[in-house]
Amino acid sequence: MRTRNLTQATLAALALAAVSVAQQPAMQTPLASNPVVELKGKIERVQVAPGQGMPYMEITEGGRTTKVFLGSMRYLMQNNFSPKAGEEVEVKGYRMAENVIASSVSLLAQNKTLKLRDDSGRPLWMGGRHGQRGTSGGPGRGRRGGRRAPANP
Repeated sequence: MRTRNLTQATLAALALAAVSVAQQPAMQTPLASNPVVELKGKIERVQVAPGQGMPYMEITEGGRTTKVFLGSMRYLMQNNFSPKAGEEVEVKGYRMAENVIASSVSLLAQNKTLKLRDDSGRPLWMGGRHGQRGTSGGPGRGRRGGRRAPANP
């Protein structure tokens, strides 16, 4: 029960961080104010099934298991990222309570690294400039930019 409450609290904090990102165009995200950590260990468990909440891995390093949250399932799939239990992994991320929010993950056996967040902690799957969608004002962004379609003759 305690683990479930901690997981729910972590997911709530991530949701708040995502809202804060949308409101802070050029500043560091609240997530980035947490301690930066690097883990190197073995993946014990992977939870990346659609509809099962935010994907995560449990990594054992030096006899200690840490839950590492990855980010958007869609982003993982678009980048063909498929960690497997038993693989060696290196993670860089932000410590939140007992968990880590990954900013990059390297699957050593697959020789693959996926960057999940930029240097200021913004999720790369959010798209757009500084993790904000549709804020550039360029063509195709409604009335803020581009040309209006001509009226029907």
